[in-house]
Amino acid sequence: MRRLVPLLLTAFGGFILIVAYFIPAFQWTGEFSAICFDILAAIAMILGGGNLLKVHLKKVSDQAAGWGYSIVTLVAFLITLAVGLGKVGIPPAEKQENFGVSYAPLALADFPLEFHVEGQVPQRVDGAELPPSARWQTSQEGDLLVFRGWMTSAQARDLIEFKGELKWKALVEGLYERAQPPVELRGKASYNADHQVLAFTGSMTDEDRQALLALGTSEAWKQAVKALHEQSNVGSSVTIAGLPSGVTAERITEIDESLAVSIDGKELSIAGPMTPKLRGKLGRVFPVAPPATEAHRKQLHTELANRGEAEFTDEQETAFRQALDATWTVDGLVRAVEQAAPGPRIRSYREMYQMQLAGEETIEPEIPAEPPAPLTDEQKTLLRDFAVGATADASSIGELIGRLQAAGEFVDAKVEAVNVFFSRCPTVGQRNVRLFKALASVPGEVSQQQRDYLLEPYREQAQWEAGVNALFAQAHRVKYAWSGTYNAPGTPFLWIYEFVFKALTATMFAMLAFYVASAAFRAFRAKNFEAGLLLGTAFVILLGRTYLGTVLTDWIPDESAWSVLRMDNLTVLIMSVFNTAGTRAIMIGIALGIASTSLKVLLGIDRSYLGSGE
Repeated sequence: MRRLVPLLLTAFGGFILIVAYFIPAFQWTGEFSAICFDILAAIAMILGGGNLLKVHLKKVSDQAAGWGYSIVTLVAFLITLAVGLGKVGIPPAEKQENFGVSYAPLALADFPLEFHVEGQVPQRVDGAELPPSARWQTSQEGDLLVFRGWMTSAQARDLIEFKGELKWKALVEGLYERAQPPVELRGKASYNADHQVLAFTGSMTDEDRQALLALGTSEAWKQAVKALHEQSNVGSSVTIAGLPSGVTAERITEIDESLAVSIDGKELSIAGPMTPKLRGKLGRVFPVAPPATEAHRKQLHTELANRGEAEFTDEQETAFRQALDATWTVDGLVRAVEQAAPGPRIRSYREMYQMQLAGEETIEPEIPAEPPAPLTDEQKTLLRDFAVGATADASSIGELIGRLQAAGEFVDAKVEAVNVFFSRCPTVGQRNVRLFKALASVPGEVSQQQRDYLLEPYREQAQWEAGVNALFAQAHRVKYAWSGTYNAPGTPFLWIYEFVFKALTATMFAMLAFYVASAAFRAFRAKNFEAGLLLGTAFVILLGRTYLGTVLTDWIPDESAWSVLRMDNLTVLIMSVFNTAGTRAIMIGIALGIASTSLKVLLGIDRSYLGSGE
């Protein structure tokens, strides 16, 4: 029986994998078998680790030959096991941390709101249940489809894909629109049923707290809102080099009320966590580089010439023009905004369902958008004057959009085009760095004054961004400390693997290389043509992998017809053509051997893996 059970399990698992590979409908069986294999592998690892400890501890206890090496092995094993399983020094997975969001525990049963629409959950032919993302929040109560909590767009998408009928999609769409937070809380409050937590993005104001408390009266709900309010207002601060030039403390507070700057401008603080969106806004306080107009070229050229100790060379003049040509132009801005047009409107599933009920035979999901009105002369003038006469930053761009909307029709697509255009333009610091690199890469002198003039704006920007990033990290509260991978970059486990294990492995194989080479030299004799051919090929490959082999044939020109005889080229030819052909033949033989051996194992003919030669 001890051999029969493993034999049956092996045969059963093998047949499952074969069926799952060739029949897509049974693919889940292969995934289940893989999970079982992982469980067995984990058990085998525990048994193997226990056996390693047993063997080496006994060797140390008996002080047998080499017991010192056993101590080194045990210590290395235990340290690696501890830092790997304990995930020592491993940062959490960024995708699971939800930066800028605070959590408070709240069971699904304690969530005070339920939303419903009239309808039934459809039955699928395969009998599948609702998708896991929304299964525990969705229920059927008589003729009502009920959803507890606030539905996310991902949950709505999963429910819509559950059944292809238009009626069901329209039903889910209606339920999704109802199962949303109040208008004043949208984009801020959410509920994660998988983790049983109430979440809030950013800093919760007193108005937000009152709006949340008005939704429920249970003690669990009140405690969750209270805890969320406290967590989302925990203060954090970092020391900074100072505010950027032209940026005031009031400007920082205008970006978000949770931000504050000390009187001396040396400390930046925030109440609550910082969202990635807020971090991006803080990074855009620097002005965009002016467009590549002739006036700006002359002004910048004059500023650099006044700080130089020698005139620009012809190569530097060319590099100067090319670097500035890479920036934006006024005509490019006007053209990008004028060409911006809204895309086609997508009908909702409820619209299409009503059209279906009305007897529409052909239902187009898209409604072509009408071409927007072209820019007026006043709007074009506003864009040109702004580009030439003002320094574009986040604040001034917002004012520009307001004036454009007041000057005529200005649809959302054009507003988006303005924001996208300037978001892609380099700042003054970024442009100056590119200009410095261009000037320094060609013949000519760049004085220290020119260097400082070009690089100072970027130094200031880099220092500010470093302070913002430090505050972003300081304000974050880790939610899932063990969510990161054990071999993340910079972790102790990876350090041990890269700088200890791989170094020892390389040392061991380097020592073995000399032993193998000497043994091969003693044992190998070119007694016939085939052996001589093999010996010569091996010599060419070994020599071609060394610096000496490259130097010996370096005199052959690359353009020559005899360049194939260069040692490095000859090595590549042998490995990619002759060696590949032989390898393929060997792999075909191995594949046939695996197939035949596997069939013998599955049929119980070969039982050697059970410890028997029968």
